[in-house]
Amino acid sequence: MEASKDPTTTILEGVEPFTGEPGNYPGGAHKPPVPLLRSQTQFHTAMAVQRPRNLDKVVAAVLREAEFAGEAFYYAFPMGGRTIEGPSIGLAMAVAREWSNCAVPVEYYETATEWVFTAHFVDLERGFTVSRVFRKKKGKGAFKKLEDDRAEDMTFQAAQSRAIRNVVLAGVPRWLTEQAKERAKEAVVQGISKEGLAAATEKALKFLTGYGISEERVRTTLGKPKQEWTSEDIAHLRGMASQLKDGQATATQLFPEATSAPEPSPSDKKRSKSRSTKKEKAKTTAGLGSLLTPTAIPAQIESILQECLDKGIDLELICEKWQVSRLEDLAENQIHQVEEWLKGK
Repeated sequence: MEASKDPTTTILEGVEPFTGEPGNYPGGAHKPPVPLLRSQTQFHTAMAVQRPRNLDKVVAAVLREAEFAGEAFYYAFPMGGRTIEGPSIGLAMAVAREWSNCAVPVEYYETATEWVFTAHFVDLERGFTVSRVFRKKKGKGAFKKLEDDRAEDMTFQAAQSRAIRNVVLAGVPRWLTEQAKERAKEAVVQGISKEGLAAATEKALKFLTGYGISEERVRTTLGKPKQEWTSEDIAHLRGMASQLKDGQATATQLFPEATSAPEPSPSDKKRSKSRSTKKEKAKTTAGLGSLLTPTAIPAQIESILQECLDKGIDLELICEKWQVSRLEDLAENQIHQVEEWLKGK
Protein backbone atom coordinates (compact mmCIF):
# COMPACT_ATOMS: atom_id res chain seq x y z
CA MET A 1 0.00 0.00 0.00
CA GLU A 2 1.35 3.44 -0.94
CA ALA A 3 2.11 5.54 2.09
CA SER A 4 0.00 8.72 2.34
CA LYS A 5 1.70 12.09 2.50
CA ASP A 6 1.68 14.03 5.75
CA PRO A 7 -1.08 16.67 5.30
CA THR A 8 0.75 19.12 7.54
CA THR A 9 3.87 18.86 5.43
CA THR A 10 1.88 19.33 2.26
CA ILE A 11 0.32 22.55 3.55
CA LEU A 12 3.58 24.04 4.87
CA GLU A 13 5.39 23.34 1.61
CA GLY A 14 3.23 26.00 -0.06
CA VAL A 15 3.85 28.68 2.55
CA GLU A 16 6.44 31.32 1.70
CA PRO A 17 8.61 32.29 4.65
CA PHE A 18 8.30 35.92 5.83
CA THR A 19 11.48 37.84 5.06
CA GLY A 20 10.39 41.37 5.93
CA GLU A 21 10.85 42.46 2.30
CA PRO A 22 8.00 43.96 0.23
CA GLY A 23 5.95 41.28 -1.49
CA ASN A 24 4.49 41.22 -4.98
CA TYR A 25 0.70 41.49 -5.20
CA PRO A 26 -1.75 41.71 -8.09
CA GLY A 27 -1.81 45.46 -7.64
CA GLY A 28 1.99 45.70 -7.81
CA ALA A 29 4.74 45.79 -5.27
CA HIS A 30 3.47 46.69 -1.80
CA LYS A 31 5.10 49.69 -0.17
CA PRO A 32 5.65 48.94 3.53
CA PRO A 33 3.94 51.41 5.87
CA VAL A 34 5.95 53.90 7.84
CA PRO A 35 6.30 52.62 11.40
CA LEU A 36 5.09 54.69 14.32
CA LEU A 37 7.70 54.96 17.06
CA ARG A 38 6.81 55.26 20.71
CA SER A 39 9.37 56.91 22.92
CA GLN A 40 9.58 56.13 26.61
CA THR A 41 11.20 59.48 27.34
CA GLN A 42 9.97 63.06 27.14
CA PHE A 43 12.13 63.62 24.06
CA HIS A 44 11.27 62.51 20.54
CA THR A 45 13.28 62.34 17.35
CA ALA A 46 12.00 63.34 13.92
CA MET A 47 10.49 60.54 11.90
CA ALA A 48 9.59 60.04 8.26
CA VAL A 49 5.89 60.51 7.54
CA GLN A 50 3.76 59.49 4.57
CA ARG A 51 2.16 62.93 4.25
CA PRO A 52 4.58 65.72 5.16
CA ARG A 53 3.05 68.93 6.46
CA ASN A 54 2.13 71.54 3.86
CA LEU A 55 2.26 74.88 5.66
CA ASP A 56 0.24 76.75 3.01
CA LYS A 57 -2.59 74.22 3.29
CA VAL A 58 -2.43 74.28 7.09
CA VAL A 59 -2.78 78.07 7.22
CA ALA A 60 -5.60 78.13 4.66
CA ALA A 61 -7.53 75.39 6.49
CA VAL A 62 -7.17 77.02 9.93
CA LEU A 63 -8.21 80.47 8.71
CA ARG A 64 -11.15 79.05 6.80
CA GLU A 65 -12.36 77.18 9.88
CA ALA A 66 -11.99 80.38 11.92
CA GLU A 67 -14.53 82.10 9.68
CA PHE A 68 -17.10 79.46 10.59
CA ALA A 69 -16.14 79.14 14.28
CA GLY A 70 -16.44 82.81 15.21
CA GLU A 71 -16.53 83.41 18.98
CA ALA A 72 -15.77 79.71 19.63
CA PHE A 73 -12.18 80.48 18.58
CA TYR A 74 -11.37 83.21 21.10
CA TYR A 75 -12.01 84.23 24.68
CA ALA A 76 -12.31 87.66 26.26
CA PHE A 77 -11.46 88.68 29.82
CA PRO A 78 -11.97 92.15 31.37
CA MET A 79 -8.97 93.53 33.20
CA GLY A 80 -8.15 97.03 34.41
CA GLY A 81 -10.66 98.76 32.15
CA ARG A 82 -9.48 96.81 29.10
CA THR A 83 -10.50 93.52 27.52
CA ILE A 84 -7.81 90.90 27.04
CA GLU A 85 -8.38 88.38 24.26
CA GLY A 86 -6.72 85.09 23.41
CA PRO A 87 -7.15 81.85 21.45
CA SER A 88 -9.65 79.37 22.90
CA ILE A 89 -9.37 75.62 23.38
CA GLY A 90 -11.44 75.21 20.21
CA LEU A 91 -8.89 77.14 18.18
CA ALA A 92 -6.01 75.21 19.72
CA MET A 93 -7.60 71.86 18.85
CA ALA A 94 -8.31 72.99 15.29
CA VAL A 95 -4.70 74.09 14.81
CA ALA A 96 -3.39 70.80 16.23
CA ARG A 97 -5.67 68.83 13.92
CA GLU A 98 -4.67 70.76 10.80
CA TRP A 99 -1.01 70.86 11.84
CA SER A 100 -1.01 67.04 11.58
CA ASN A 101 1.79 64.63 12.43
CA CYS A 102 1.65 65.65 16.08
CA ALA A 103 0.38 64.34 19.40
CA VAL A 104 -0.83 65.98 22.63
CA PRO A 105 -0.52 63.50 25.52
CA VAL A 106 -1.59 64.68 28.98
CA GLU A 107 -0.55 63.37 32.40
CA TYR A 108 -1.82 64.46 35.79
CA TYR A 109 -1.53 63.90 39.49
CA GLU A 110 -3.52 65.32 42.36
CA THR A 111 -2.90 66.61 45.85
CA ALA A 112 -5.41 67.17 48.62
CA THR A 113 -6.34 70.58 47.23
CA GLU A 114 -5.49 70.70 43.51
CA TRP A 115 -5.03 68.85 40.24
CA VAL A 116 -1.73 69.25 38.40
CA PHE A 117 -1.76 68.54 34.65
CA THR A 118 1.34 68.15 32.51
CA ALA A 119 0.55 68.38 28.81
CA HIS A 120 3.03 67.74 25.98
CA PHE A 121 2.95 68.89 22.38
CA VAL A 122 4.93 66.45 20.25
CA ASP A 123 5.70 67.36 16.64
CA LEU A 124 6.55 63.94 15.20
CA GLU A 125 7.63 65.36 11.87
CA ARG A 126 10.12 67.89 13.24
CA GLY A 127 11.21 66.07 16.37
CA PHE A 128 10.08 68.93 18.61
CA THR A 129 8.55 68.56 22.06
CA VAL A 130 7.32 71.21 24.50
CA SER A 131 5.58 70.70 27.86
CA ARG A 132 3.40 72.89 30.05
CA VAL A 133 2.13 72.40 33.61
CA PHE A 134 -1.31 73.62 34.66
CA ARG A 135 -2.59 73.69 38.24
CA LYS A 136 -6.27 73.81 39.13
CA LYS A 137 -7.83 74.09 42.57
CA LYS A 138 -10.26 71.26 43.30
CA GLY A 139 -13.93 72.07 43.68
CA LYS A 140 -16.94 73.06 41.64
CA GLY A 141 -15.19 75.87 39.80
CA ALA A 142 -17.57 77.50 37.32
CA PHE A 143 -20.21 74.75 37.77
CA LYS A 144 -21.54 75.64 41.21
CA LYS A 145 -25.18 74.96 40.24
CA LEU A 146 -24.50 71.29 39.47
CA GLU A 147 -24.32 68.41 41.92
CA ASP A 148 -20.99 67.99 43.70
CA ASP A 149 -19.67 64.98 41.74
CA ARG A 150 -20.89 66.29 38.41
CA ALA A 151 -19.50 69.77 39.07
CA GLU A 152 -16.10 68.45 40.12
CA ASP A 153 -15.88 66.26 37.02
CA MET A 154 -16.76 69.21 34.77
CA THR A 155 -14.16 71.36 36.52
CA PHE A 156 -11.57 68.61 36.01
CA GLN A 157 -12.38 68.37 32.28
CA ALA A 158 -12.27 72.15 31.85
CA ALA A 159 -8.86 72.27 33.54
CA GLN A 160 -7.56 69.49 31.29
CA SER A 161 -8.75 71.44 28.26
CA ARG A 162 -6.84 74.51 29.44
CA ALA A 163 -3.71 72.40 29.86
CA ILE A 164 -4.08 71.16 26.27
CA ARG A 165 -4.74 74.68 24.98
CA ASN A 166 -1.68 76.08 26.72
CA VAL A 167 0.72 73.47 25.37
CA VAL A 168 -0.65 73.55 21.81
CA LEU A 169 -0.33 77.34 21.72
CA ALA A 170 3.24 76.96 22.96
CA GLY A 171 4.06 74.35 20.32
CA VAL A 172 2.65 75.90 17.13
CA PRO A 173 3.61 79.28 15.61
CA ARG A 174 2.06 82.17 17.50
CA TRP A 175 1.47 84.13 14.31
CA LEU A 176 -0.84 81.35 13.11
CA THR A 177 -3.02 81.33 16.23
CA GLU A 178 -3.13 85.15 16.27
CA GLN A 179 -4.23 85.27 12.62
CA ALA A 180 -6.91 82.66 13.31
CA LYS A 181 -8.16 84.56 16.37
CA GLU A 182 -8.39 87.83 14.43
CA ARG A 183 -10.10 86.11 11.49
CA ALA A 184 -12.67 84.60 13.86
CA LYS A 185 -13.34 87.95 15.49
CA GLU A 186 -13.69 89.66 12.10
CA ALA A 187 -16.28 87.06 11.17
CA VAL A 188 -18.20 87.80 14.40
CA VAL A 189 -18.16 91.57 13.79
CA GLN A 190 -19.35 91.08 10.21
CA GLY A 191 -22.14 88.82 11.44
CA ILE A 192 -23.23 91.45 13.97
CA SER A 193 -23.36 94.06 11.21
CA LYS A 194 -25.62 91.80 9.14
CA GLU A 195 -27.81 90.88 12.11
CA GLY A 196 -28.09 94.44 13.33
CA LEU A 197 -26.43 95.92 16.42
CA ALA A 198 -29.69 96.24 18.39
CA ALA A 199 -30.71 92.62 17.78
CA ALA A 200 -27.21 91.32 18.55
CA THR A 201 -27.14 93.35 21.77
CA GLU A 202 -30.43 91.97 23.03
CA LYS A 203 -29.37 88.46 22.08
CA ALA A 204 -26.14 88.81 24.09
CA LEU A 205 -27.96 90.22 27.12
CA LYS A 206 -30.54 87.44 27.00
CA PHE A 207 -27.78 84.82 26.99
CA LEU A 208 -25.97 86.42 29.91
CA THR A 209 -29.22 86.69 31.87
CA GLY A 210 -29.33 82.90 31.84
CA TYR A 211 -26.16 82.97 33.95
CA GLY A 212 -27.64 85.47 36.39
CA ILE A 213 -25.78 88.44 34.91
CA SER A 214 -27.78 91.67 34.89
CA GLU A 215 -27.53 94.43 32.32
CA GLU A 216 -26.10 96.69 35.01
CA ARG A 217 -23.15 94.33 35.55
CA VAL A 218 -22.54 94.20 31.80
CA ARG A 219 -22.53 98.01 31.60
CA THR A 220 -20.08 98.17 34.49
CA THR A 221 -17.74 95.68 32.81
CA LEU A 222 -17.82 97.47 29.45
CA GLY A 223 -17.49 100.84 31.17
CA LYS A 224 -20.09 102.60 29.04
CA PRO A 225 -23.88 102.95 28.75
CA LYS A 226 -25.83 100.57 26.54
CA GLN A 227 -26.50 103.17 23.83
CA GLU A 228 -22.74 103.53 23.28
CA TRP A 229 -22.04 99.83 22.75
CA THR A 230 -20.45 98.95 19.40
CA SER A 231 -20.10 95.78 17.37
CA GLU A 232 -16.65 95.42 18.90
CA ASP A 233 -18.18 95.45 22.40
CA ILE A 234 -20.70 92.75 21.45
CA ALA A 235 -17.84 90.70 20.01
CA HIS A 236 -16.11 91.01 23.40
CA LEU A 237 -19.29 89.87 25.15
CA ARG A 238 -19.49 86.83 22.89
CA GLY A 239 -15.89 85.98 23.74
CA MET A 240 -16.80 86.16 27.44
CA ALA A 241 -19.86 84.04 26.77
CA SER A 242 -17.60 81.37 25.28
CA GLN A 243 -15.69 81.31 28.55
CA LEU A 244 -18.92 80.80 30.47
CA LYS A 245 -20.12 77.99 28.19
CA ASP A 246 -16.78 76.16 28.37
CA GLY A 247 -16.55 76.56 32.14
CA GLN A 248 -13.26 78.44 31.86
CA ALA A 249 -14.48 81.38 33.96
CA THR A 250 -17.31 82.24 36.32
CA ALA A 251 -19.91 84.97 35.94
CA THR A 252 -18.40 86.78 38.93
CA GLN A 253 -14.93 86.76 37.39
CA LEU A 254 -16.15 88.17 34.08
CA PHE A 255 -18.88 90.46 35.40
CA PRO A 256 -18.14 91.39 39.03
CA GLU A 257 -21.12 92.41 41.09
CA ALA A 258 -21.17 96.02 42.22
CA THR A 259 -20.75 96.24 45.98
CA SER A 260 -22.45 99.14 47.73
CA ALA A 261 -20.77 100.26 50.95
CA PRO A 262 -23.06 100.75 53.99
CA GLU A 263 -23.74 104.25 55.24
CA PRO A 264 -20.94 105.13 57.70
CA SER A 265 -21.77 106.12 61.25
CA PRO A 266 -20.92 109.65 62.57
CA SER A 267 -17.83 108.31 64.35
CA ASP A 268 -16.69 106.54 61.17
CA LYS A 269 -17.11 109.78 59.22
CA LYS A 270 -14.85 111.61 61.68
CA ARG A 271 -12.17 108.91 61.44
CA SER A 272 -12.46 108.91 57.65
CA LYS A 273 -12.05 112.67 57.53
CA SER A 274 -8.99 112.46 59.77
CA ARG A 275 -7.42 109.76 57.58
CA SER A 276 -8.14 111.80 54.44
CA THR A 277 -6.36 114.81 55.95
CA LYS A 278 -3.31 112.68 56.78
CA LYS A 279 -3.27 111.19 53.25
CA GLU A 280 -3.36 114.63 51.67
CA LYS A 281 -0.39 115.71 53.79
CA ALA A 282 1.50 112.55 52.84
CA LYS A 283 0.86 113.17 49.14
CA THR A 284 2.10 116.72 49.43
CA THR A 285 5.37 115.65 51.06
CA ALA A 286 5.91 112.57 48.90
CA GLY A 287 6.05 114.48 45.63
CA LEU A 288 4.76 113.78 42.12
CA GLY A 289 6.16 110.23 41.93
CA SER A 290 3.95 109.15 44.79
CA LEU A 291 0.88 110.59 43.08
CA LEU A 292 1.53 108.58 39.91
CA THR A 293 1.96 105.21 41.67
CA PRO A 294 -1.72 104.10 41.63
CA THR A 295 -1.93 104.47 37.83
CA ALA A 296 0.67 101.71 37.43
CA ILE A 297 -1.45 99.14 39.29
CA PRO A 298 -3.84 98.16 36.41
CA ALA A 299 -0.86 97.53 34.13
CA GLN A 300 0.73 95.33 36.80
CA ILE A 301 -2.49 93.37 37.23
CA GLU A 302 -2.75 92.87 33.49
CA SER A 303 0.84 91.63 33.44
CA ILE A 304 0.03 89.15 36.23
CA LEU A 305 -3.00 87.86 34.33
CA GLN A 306 -1.01 87.39 31.13
CA GLU A 307 1.75 85.55 32.98
CA CYS A 308 -0.82 83.26 34.60
CA LEU A 309 -2.25 82.45 31.17
CA ASP A 310 1.23 81.79 29.75
CA LYS A 311 2.28 79.56 32.66
CA GLY A 312 -1.06 77.83 33.05
CA ILE A 313 -1.69 79.01 36.61
CA ASP A 314 -5.29 79.21 37.77
CA LEU A 315 -6.27 82.66 39.00
CA GLU A 316 -8.21 81.07 41.84
CA LEU A 317 -4.93 79.87 43.37
CA ILE A 318 -3.68 83.46 43.58
CA CYS A 319 -6.96 84.77 44.93
CA GLU A 320 -7.04 82.06 47.58
CA LYS A 321 -3.39 82.51 48.55
CA TRP A 322 -3.75 86.28 49.01
CA GLN A 323 -7.36 86.06 50.25
CA VAL A 324 -9.01 88.29 47.67
CA SER A 325 -12.02 87.67 45.44
CA ARG A 326 -10.36 89.01 42.26
CA LEU A 327 -7.00 90.39 41.14
CA GLU A 328 -8.22 94.00 41.21
CA ASP A 329 -8.61 93.69 45.00
CA LEU A 330 -4.87 93.09 45.50
CA ALA A 331 -3.06 95.81 47.42
CA GLU A 332 0.08 97.28 45.89
CA ASN A 333 2.42 95.37 48.22
CA GLN A 334 0.51 92.16 47.41
CA ILE A 335 0.99 92.76 43.69
CA HIS A 336 4.76 92.77 44.19
CA GLN A 337 4.48 89.57 46.23
CA VAL A 338 2.50 87.88 43.45
CA GLU A 339 5.05 89.00 40.85
CA GLU A 340 7.88 87.47 42.88
CA TRP A 341 5.87 84.29 43.40
CA LEU A 342 5.23 83.94 39.65
CA LYS A 343 8.94 84.29 38.89
CA GLY A 344 9.57 81.04 40.71
CA LYS A 345 6.94 79.11 38.73
